[in-house]
Amino acid sequence: MQQVVIGIDIGGTSIKYGMVHLNGDLIWESKRPTLAKTSSTVVKKNVLDAANEAMAIAKQKGVELICIGIGTPGLVKDNVVLGGADNIEGWTNVHLGTYIQEACQLPTWVANDVDAMAFAEYTCAFDNNESVIFITLGTGIGGAMIIKGELFQGHFGCGGELGVFPMLIDETVQSWEDIASTAALVRLYKKNSNAEIQSVTGKFLIEQFLNNNEVALRTVDEWIQYVSLGIAGYINVFNPKAVVIGGGISEAIEVFLEKIRTQVHRYTLKECVQNVNITAAKLGNKAGLTGAALYALSQIQKTKSINI
Repeated sequence: MQQVVIGIDIGGTSIKYGMVHLNGDLIWESKRPTLAKTSSTVVKKNVLDAANEAMAIAKQKGVELICIGIGTPGLVKDNVVLGGADNIEGWTNVHLGTYIQEACQLPTWVANDVDAMAFAEYTCAFDNNESVIFITLGTGIGGAMIIKGELFQGHFGCGGELGVFPMLIDETVQSWEDIASTAALVRLYKKNSNAEIQSVTGKFLIEQFLNNNEVALRTVDEWIQYVSLGIAGYINVFNPKAVVIGGGISEAIEVFLEKIRTQVHRYTLKECVQNVNITAAKLGNKAGLTGAALYALSQIQKTKSINI
């Protein structure tokens, strides 16, 4: 009988979920509204409904369910969402893993959504002994580190929060994500254009950049400097095999990659950056649910043998 894992990716707008083969192939998927601005109770119920639907589909298909993996915004420790997910109402001290496991009677693991994305991208493109840094550029900046095949979460389980690294900019202490996220790029464009522009998005800015709009060119160059400062710092500290950039702007990141690489080399020690590959994420919006499933699989493999 074919063995599969349920993967669930909780976003601010929708919950994406599906069944993932043990080799990482996505064999069925669906989505439903998160209703993130209602309450944590409603969101938890929506996650459970997603899991129940996937279990029903698995029964129809005649496959064996091994476990459930969930990716969620926020800081996660021991299957509990501690907080830090501003886009979901009341998403603090949520015992999500226990709730789903008891309801579904399947082993369940919860991971930060960027950690889940990292697991998927890592499985897709890297060997188990390689060290890679993953960054997502969106409303904020998410980060994850896989060190020689193991997700790095720090001694107390709360590490890997790359986006909140403090920096001194214009005599003000700000987090890296305050100046280098996609949201920061939009704010910077509005500031540089000296105009009240309500409809500016990352997509709009990229179009302006490709059309050689003077303000967009200047704005992107400044933003790339901020993005590159953070990446350079992490390269100097961790000397990874690669830095993978994803998130809401990932589909357009190829436009900026060469500029980012050039700037990163300005701010790094040449010995640290030599042979480090700075590249775009490959799996797009399917990485979250696939990675959540693969993360759960990696955890269950530590406690029992599974033939893959």
